[in-house]
Amino acid sequence: MVSPKLLYPLRTFELGINDKTAANLIPDQAVVDAENVVFGKGPFWKRNGYVRYSNQLPQPITKHYQHNRFNGDKAFLAVSDKKVYTESNGNLSPITGSLTGSDVQMISYKDRNVGDVVLFADGGKLKHYQAGVVSEVTPHAADTNEQTDPGLNDLANLTNFRALAIKQDRIYAAAHPTVKNRLSFCHHDPKIGYAAYDYWPAIFFTDIATDNNDVINQLEVFRDGLVVLCENSIWFLRGDGRTINDFDQQKINVPTGCIAPNSVKIVGNELFYLAEDGLYAMYSTDQNYVSARLVSTLVSEGRILSSIENTLKSIPLADKRKAVGHYHDNKYYLSFPSGLALVYDTILQCWTKFTNIQANSFLTKEGVLFFASNSGHIYKFDENVYSDDGEAIPFMLKTKNFDFGYEVQDKKYRKFWTIARQYDAEQSIFNLSAKVDYIDVDIEQVSTDESQAWGEGIWGESYWGYRDVVQNELRIQKRGKNIQLIITNNEVDQPLTIYGMTFQYKLKKP
Repeated sequence: MVSPKLLYPLRTFELGINDKTAANLIPDQAVVDAENVVFGKGPFWKRNGYVRYSNQLPQPITKHYQHNRFNGDKAFLAVSDKKVYTESNGNLSPITGSLTGSDVQMISYKDRNVGDVVLFADGGKLKHYQAGVVSEVTPHAADTNEQTDPGLNDLANLTNFRALAIKQDRIYAAAHPTVKNRLSFCHHDPKIGYAAYDYWPAIFFTDIATDNNDVINQLEVFRDGLVVLCENSIWFLRGDGRTINDFDQQKINVPTGCIAPNSVKIVGNELFYLAEDGLYAMYSTDQNYVSARLVSTLVSEGRILSSIENTLKSIPLADKRKAVGHYHDNKYYLSFPSGLALVYDTILQCWTKFTNIQANSFLTKEGVLFFASNSGHIYKFDENVYSDDGEAIPFMLKTKNFDFGYEVQDKKYRKFWTIARQYDAEQSIFNLSAKVDYIDVDIEQVSTDESQAWGEGIWGESYWGYRDVVQNELRIQKRGKNIQLIITNNEVDQPLTIYGMTFQYKLKKP
């Protein structure tokens, strides 16, 4: 009896990368590896590229910030080499004054006259941008009554502002020069009705994680509280009182703390942060319950679906500490100094990897993603651009080792079809290679342009006339127990979208 020809369609890779499970055991909808691939509910495609947006500064740009003014207007600032610049349509202009350091955190607020200010935590004393000048904040001179209640102003002694957060019109800071686990907070002045950032009473502080003198790395408002992210622990602070007794301090039950201050971002209803052992998402199911889950490895019913755990393990700790996070278009970006960016799709709950994105800071402006870089430029992503500042975007997808449910039985791999998009103007090709029983099979170049006859040799026939969707056929004619596909494209200005793939094979006798 002749063995029938069987078809095995691959309709989606929506589970993304799984780098933790063996290549023959991951789900069919996952891949072993991918670079610059965007996964959809069905198709997958090469990510869009970016272009230069700003003029070039002589030193790296470490921060790009949107300042929301009280009249509803927006202004944009950038930081480079301890200097602050205004940014307007990519034009960077220096502002008078300087910072202590270039690694800064910025928040928008108001002064005692309800004037717009930007506050800077730059590793030194508290600074503000006000009336076109960057300068140190002058401590408020407490009058006789204020010296008694709330007490003497300690701002002059807070010389190491590293993190800032605003909660319920009070400003919190990690700023003490020697007590690294101390959380200070400013005075809420009843005469003006909001926080006075120039008045930090000496008794307005609480020490977090006193049992091991942990170090506060970041502050973030989440739900009804303030999250204090330390190096080895995470704490949740509720309340907004004038004394320590008015606050409820709770330690979150997580294995470890946050090692990358700039990784911390609100992502939907969760708070993402990078720890030494992975990426976590903090969540709250009710007012009194806050916890966190690991998102660098996603598990369902005991089976790993998507994971970038081994990728994270390969990144040096020093680079992890410099990781920069951002949430844009239902995706969380985590960029490292090497240019690697791990990207989590919150809709599909899957991971992919982008390269060539050496971001010191991300910013979304009117729905468009920007990032600041060591090159001294700010770059802008563009959905109609298919290169990175003129350089090729290296696309790569590596599937699992497919055995089609017959692990020990040989198969004759006969044909393979791809269904891809044909673009109006741009050329779009990809290289297809395979491993049959872990042995390389020759690479073939596949074109999605059917306006010309290109199919020769082992490729199926080509068509004349324009089509939006193109089907290409490859005759494999190899025998083995399992097969893995590798798809690549490293061409400048070439998009690529693949809608689906199908194997044809015959089972051989065991």
